[in-house]
This record gives sequence, structure tokens and C-alpha cells, in this order.
Amino acid sequence: MKQRKMKLTRRSRLIHALIPAAVTVAASPLALADDNSGEGRFHFDGYLREEVSINAKNWQDTPGYNDTGKVSMARTTARLNMDFKANDTVTFVAKARASKELNTPFLKHLEGMGANSYRNQGLTRDLYDDVDVREWYADVKASDRVKFRFGKQQIVWGETDFFVANDLAQGYDNVWRSFLEPANEELRKGNIILKANIDVPEANGGIEAFIRPGWDRKRDIGTEIDIYGGRWSSQPYAGVDFRKIDPYSWHNAKADIDSKTGGVRWSGMAGDTNYSVSWMRTFYNSPIMNPSPNLALFGLPNVPSGATPTGSATTAGLAGEIIYPIVNVIGATASRYSDMADAVFSTEVAYIKDAPFNFAAATPSPLSGAVAPGFDGWKTKNVIASMIRMDKNFAFTQSLLGTEKPMFFSVQLFDKWIQNFDQNENLLYSVGWGGRVKRHNTLATAIFDLSYDNGRLHPQLVLGSDVTNGGGFFIPSFTTQLSKNLRWKIEYDGFWDNGYAKAPVPGSDRTTLFGYLHNRDQVYTSLTYLF
Repeated sequence: MKQRKMKLTRRSRLIHALIPAAVTVAASPLALADDNSGEGRFHFDGYLREEVSINAKNWQDTPGYNDTGKVSMARTTARLNMDFKANDTVTFVAKARASKELNTPFLKHLEGMGANSYRNQGLTRDLYDDVDVREWYADVKASDRVKFRFGKQQIVWGETDFFVANDLAQGYDNVWRSFLEPANEELRKGNIILKANIDVPEANGGIEAFIRPGWDRKRDIGTEIDIYGGRWSSQPYAGVDFRKIDPYSWHNAKADIDSKTGGVRWSGMAGDTNYSVSWMRTFYNSPIMNPSPNLALFGLPNVPSGATPTGSATTAGLAGEIIYPIVNVIGATASRYSDMADAVFSTEVAYIKDAPFNFAAATPSPLSGAVAPGFDGWKTKNVIASMIRMDKNFAFTQSLLGTEKPMFFSVQLFDKWIQNFDQNENLLYSVGWGGRVKRHNTLATAIFDLSYDNGRLHPQLVLGSDVTNGGGFFIPSFTTQLSKNLRWKIEYDGFWDNGYAKAPVPGSDRTTLFGYLHNRDQVYTSLTYLF
């Protein structure tokens, strides 16, 4: 999805001009450092970080190559956050990040297998290296009750861990780190948005509304997964760049990135309960395969494929195109402390109208038979996504494990409930595998968080399980504060599954989520200097 080269329209030239302008405005006080009038109005912080990940197991889809112990990521990142308070009503903000990676022997091997061959520019240079102003906006206080924010920004309308219910306003970049990054803001994509916040103290709440006018870059739409054959490609597709036969399409009638999206949310307090209700029109986060109507993939462009594309008469690629259909989401959240349980309970519910799913036809099309399940088309179903979570502190760890304070424990249950479910529709979890969606699709996660030496030593264990289909993940980690500004972290990212696919994936395949991550275990470590 790193579509970096594009023809500059008048609108895109405007956006490209606004980015450096925002940075210039935010940084302008540096030139006036000797001017006392600017004292205290400019603030910056950030970090320098080195990250390394090493394969812990030998992949099944790199035959003749031993992946164990190979460095899959050696990444250097600099992050800079800046804000400038022009006056009592206007503040300018810019958040920039630059990342550079070493092209390790493991990545070179994936490139030799065909990774990122669609663009033929190498994995690090084209996919992993990045210099970007991730957010740039102006905050304007119109009155004591009304505030506006305009520019590229992130919208957070949810609090789920790892899997989202209401937090669908924007997509995530899961190419360089997958879903394992604990700081969502490092993966969440910003969009150019006008947002308004209106406080309504008489009702113990307020309104938040935003509109996205459709001025974003292609790379800033949808949740991006590794379909390029890189280090987070899924079993059995290491080294396979699917864009060669089904590239992204950005102007499908059902998924046009120029379309306006937005939402409105009411947040408030009812007694001791925090709650919110919302409506949102947004791009569905997961990519969907829109199949080709012909067999051009086999050199037969005039022969029907048996599949029918939606939103277009033809497709961008020989086998199809990848799109992010627009959906409507009605959501609600609530959280409250319980004296009886001495815990905080939270819940989220989202009604997703016309959520898209690829499917496997009863008689597969030649494309599905030759490439992978899911090239038969897609259909929509209404979905209720829900989450319930409990956060609690357990004091027994102080005497049993010697922690300085009670252990923080969080458990979450996440479910997607397909409305008017018909198993004969053969809905798929993802194109590329044959695992069928169930009426209820449930995931559970748990976090055990310990603290020692005044927070300087920080062991943690994160567990996750696919309750419906089997499989899961476990992430033990240890973080230590080496000095006031220096943090070191080491973790193991482990996965288990109940079956995985071998290429070519047959129509009888039933692989689900954690089968995609078969043998993708890794050791990850990072060293961060905060300033």
C-alpha cells in the first residue's frame, strides 16, 4: 500500500505545501529564542529508538533456507513532537517520525523470493524506511465551550486491546510491526480532518464531531497488512507480492478514497458511569478482494472468470483488486468502577452495517482454484462487534512475588456476531485461506503487569486466544529503566495454531487467524532514549 508516487493534482499540491508550512510555523519560535515573548510557548519532546527482532523459528514457506536466528528487523527511529502556542486561542502541533532499517540477509532472501517485486525497490527502501510528518494540525479555542482542530490527526474512539470494536475511524500500518506494537499511535494512520468539540456541562457531557474531506494520500487509508511477502507476510506467502495480480484500487464506487467520511459522538457521565454513543461513516479497516470478471490472468481476457466484481466493471489487476469498502458504524461504550469487585468494568458495542466479507463459492471460480480461496467475490453482512473488559489490581503479588505495588490485571473478551448468518454462504476470515467465518467469532486476551524497584523493573505477560477456532499468542516481556531517559525492553512474540496452510492453498483449506502466523515467533528488543 506504499503508493508513494502519484500525479500531483491541485489539491494534493496544496496538501504537500501545508505539511512543511505546519512544521515551519511550529518551529518558528526557535528562530526567536532570544525573544522573551516566546518563552514557554514552544515545547518539544520525542525519542531515539533502536529496535531489533530475530526469528525464533524456521519458517515453513522459505524452503531450503533456515530462518531461525536471522535478524528480521534492525530499525532506527527518531520521533519529534512539537507544539507552539501562538496565543491563548491557537496552538500549532506537528509530530514527525523518521525510520531507517538495515537490509539484513533475511530481508534480502525474501526479496530474492519475490518480496515487494511489484515495485522492485527493495523492502527496506520502499516499505520500511519512512520519513513522515504523521500529524500536523492547529487547535483553535473558539469559546469556553467550542474547540476546533484542523489538519492531519488521529481519532481514537475505542479502548480495546489488540482487536478493535469502535476504533474504526482510521486504519493501521501492520506491515513493519504487525499488531504487536503496544502504542497504537505508532501504527494508527492519521487523516486530514476537521474536528469540533462542544462541551455541554448542563448534560454532563459533550459532542465530538469530525469530517474527513477526502484529501488524504493513498497510503493513509485502511489497515495495511503485509501482502508484499515481507517479514510479516503470512504462512504460506513469504516472498509473494500479491499486488502483481491484484493491486490496490482507490476509486472503486464502493471504496473511493475521495469520498467524504466522518462521525459524531456524544460522551458523558451518568452517575458514576462514563458512557458514549456514536455514529461513523468510515472505510472498513480490513482489505477486501474484488475479483476480476475475466481470465486475463491466464491470457484469456475475453473469457469470463465466473466471478463478478462489485463497484466496478473491470479491476485494476489481472486477478482482481484490493479495496476498502465504506461502512456505517453505530457504537456505544461504557465503563464504571465496581465496589463489590474492586475493579473497573468496560464495554464497547458496535453495529457495523454492511461489513464486507470475501466468500468461497460452492463451485470455485478458476481464479480461486489457481490462486487461493476468496477470489470468487464478496458480499456484505451486518455485524455486531462487542467487547467486555475487567481491569483489577491484585495485592497478593506484593507478598507472594515481592512486587512494590499490586499487580495490574486486565482480561478482555471480544466477539463479532454475524447477523442473519448462513453457513452455506461460506464467508471467509480472509482472502488467501479457506477458514469459514462462524456466527460468533470470539477472542480473549489477558494482561499481567508487575512492577519492581519504584517502577524501574517491569515484567509483563500478555496472552491471547481465538476461542472460536483455536490458536493464540503469548508475549512475555521485561522493561527496565536504565536511567532517567533510557529504557530497554526485551520480549518474545510467540504464536500457536491448530493448523496452517501450505502453498498452493487448496479449496479444502480451513486455516484461520493464528494459522497465518505459523512459526512467525520472534525475539524483539528495543532501546529508547526519551527527550
